[in-house]
Amino acid sequence: MTFIGASRAALFLAVLAVVAAGCTSERPSVTGPSASAPAASVQPSTIPGSRAPDGWQTIEYSGVRVDVPGDWVRVDTKECEFEAVRWQPAGAPACRVTSGLVFYLEATFDPAYGPGIHQGKDGTWSGYVFAGEYAVFMAGTDRRLIQDVLDTARPRVRR
Repeated sequence: MTFIGASRAALFLAVLAVVAAGCTSERPSVTGPSASAPAASVQPSTIPGSRAPDGWQTIEYSGVRVDVPGDWVRVDTKECEFEAVRWQPAGAPACRVTSGLVFYLEATFDPAYGPGIHQGKDGTWSGYVFAGEYAVFMAGTDRRLIQDVLDTARPRVRR
């Protein structure tokens, strides 16, 4: 590759990084018991027609809504190797998806297996569903909780 070709490739990668960063700039909404929790890094807003059961909250990111346990918080991943929109139980490791939910853009999501829930070799569970333009991925030790959360993933209905 010539120097000019390498420069163009570097420029392309820099532009791609800026565009990708812009794709995650939308701030999620939240409603429910922890909507005003100080640990959440979002501005709470009311989501009309929320169907979250008692003790749960409805979160929304880029037109996709999901019901999660009320004690889950949005995690700041700016210091992690990969920045992502992530919700998980308070106190869980911020830079590892050991439990909780992550929104991945469907166009760039490259899973090792098909949609649904799968058990890992270490006995933990993970799975995903597609909703809107996103893959909603979840991991944890409680298979039933993962299923319950993924079952609620849905694109926002525009009226």
